Amino acid sequence: MWFKNREKVVLLVYGKGGHAAQMKRFLHNEKPSDEPTKYITLSNDDIFLPNVIGSYFCIDARDKYYWYKNIFISLAYFIISLSQMVRLSCKYQIVGMISTGPGLAVIPGLFCRLLQKKVIFFEDWCRFNTPSIAGRLMYIIASKFFIQHKAVKKFYPKSIYMGRL
Repeated sequence: MWFKNREKVVLLVYGKGGHAAQMKRFLHNEKPSDEPTKYITLSNDDIFLPNVIGSYFCIDARDKYYWYKNIFISLAYFIISLSQMVRLSCKYQIVGMISTGPGLAVIPGLFCRLLQKKVIFFEDWCRFNTPSIAGRLMYIIASKFFIQHKAVKKFYPKSIYMGRL
């Protein structure tokens, strides 16, 4: 069956700018193994990452600047990200998901958890005093939740402090 012979991959979900830079640092610091991990990306950025065999586009989950656009943007994000996840699940065997945010990680994270896959989330490195919206949601969804500053431990008591990527 074609469904069983799909390539095993880890899904990387990240946004533009600092989120993409954090993902790049994470992959750069990854320990080499006998069998290199293959990745696919779901992002709104087009940076080059090592071992990525496929890149797929997803829109932002919300507009930071115009709150009244968010109803339409959120609906479009939900439909597009859900359809992308179904398409990717048919093409690849997704074994887990790693995300450095932002909110575009929520639907893919929820989708992966419903399929009983591990979801790893890194709270943004610019968070010191307040949790992000994506962080609040992904804290509930993620299998492992990492923070990069000790100050945000009070918002995420079960998180794992790892320092900056």
